[in-house]
Amino acid sequence: MRLHDISLKNRLLMTNALMVVIPIVLLLAVGSLLLGGLRYTGSLQQEILAFLWPENGTTLSVQFALSSLRAETEKKRLKLHNIESDIRLLEAAGARIAVRQQGQSIYLSPGAAADDIRRSVADKCTMPGSSLTWDGDGLFFRWENPRGNTLIMGTGPVPMRGSTEEALFSRDERDFIVNALLFLFIAATAAGILLLGRYLAHMLSAQILAPLAEMRAAAAAIERGDLDRALPPMGDDEVGATCRAFDAMRRNLKRARARERREEERRRELFIGILHDVATPLTAIKGYANGLLDGIAATPEKQRAYAARISRAAGTMERLTARLREFLRLESDDLPFSWEEVEARDYLRAVIADAAGDFAARDLTLTFLPSESRARIRIDRMEFARVLYNLFENSDKYRRGDTAEVRVSIAEEGAALSIDIDDDGMGAAPEELPKLFDTFYRTDPARANVAAGSGLGLAVVRQIVTAFGGTVGAAASRLGGLRIHIAMPIVGKEKDQGDLG
Repeated sequence: MRLHDISLKNRLLMTNALMVVIPIVLLLAVGSLLLGGLRYTGSLQQEILAFLWPENGTTLSVQFALSSLRAETEKKRLKLHNIESDIRLLEAAGARIAVRQQGQSIYLSPGAAADDIRRSVADKCTMPGSSLTWDGDGLFFRWENPRGNTLIMGTGPVPMRGSTEEALFSRDERDFIVNALLFLFIAATAAGILLLGRYLAHMLSAQILAPLAEMRAAAAAIERGDLDRALPPMGDDEVGATCRAFDAMRRNLKRARARERREEERRRELFIGILHDVATPLTAIKGYANGLLDGIAATPEKQRAYAARISRAAGTMERLTARLREFLRLESDDLPFSWEEVEARDYLRAVIADAAGDFAARDLTLTFLPSESRARIRIDRMEFARVLYNLFENSDKYRRGDTAEVRVSIAEEGAALSIDIDDDGMGAAPEELPKLFDTFYRTDPARANVAAGSGLGLAVVRQIVTAFGGTVGAAASRLGGLRIHIAMPIVGKEKDQGDLG
């Protein structure tokens, strides 16, 4: 786990704990080293004692060694290597040592005789068992343990006290050195604690203040209108979660602004399209009306022809305004739906049967391909019929010749019902397919043939299908023309398999 993934609360607790625990551990480690050295290194013990109290000469060192020997004697089994340092110290002070165990001699000072040591000790140490005599004649001791069958004897002209001339340093010099060493130890420990605190503070600053600075810079960029400044990746702690939430808000604002720009552009195109498509029939009406007023249509036949053209232009305007009103009501959610669950196959067959006669009069054949699907969809019957009629009319307007054919088929695809409307008309170029459902879009770039279509039919189709929870798209048809693909959620499956997207 990375440090950035630990929560901020736990990191603060860890930092505070480290600032307390590490100095304590350091002090304990140093103290343990000192105590261990004093406990397990006999020569070091003696050197320290001799350095600290040189006016006592070797007295304290000898006493320490004697105590250590006696303690070892009390053990069940004596190990010679445990007392070697003590023996060397006593021998350096002038003593001769003899060690016996299980009735056998296991150590004897070089050049010494065991019997001489025994007699000297027996003369001075008259008390039974372990005994120690240290007087003006020298040092005499006997440490024995009957249970372990161990005996250590020693004798020698070891002085009781040493002279002050033995001291390497004076008392004032020694006190100064000890105080200096203690001060250096305290100063080093304090410096270590300060450096540790500085490091931990810098680490927390880098992990908390740096992300906050990035957030401030991103907020300032948003205030200037720049929504492209992304925050760098953060950890999984509270600061990282806050930065990710802030960046998610920035992305949402960016998407909302992009949608707003697209909406503004779409509305601008909408109004431009309305003005263009209204102006064309109005110009025709005005021209034919002026022709009647000016007497250009002098004969009854011409007058009827002009009147018929005025009527057609007015009809075009009427259809355009009706489509526009329908589109605006759908867009503003002002069109209430009468929801019903219908069996798609039977519903589509009925709608196509009703429309077949009207379109057959225009030489357009409607065919519903057989299907075994019993899927049910939730729609408004009238509005979905409007969708189908708009699609049929679109196929009629963009036919190739005098006759046209439209085939409707359905198929279940997971949680969706696929409804395909194929025609054999003019179709559309691949780059035009995504734009067919845009408001006022027509494959006629000049928008000259307004009577052939308002450009709102497929936009209305998309609005209604989307309101029903479905999707609609366009592709090339196997018949050579255009395929409109509608995907509607099947009742009872859409909740299990999710949205159709």
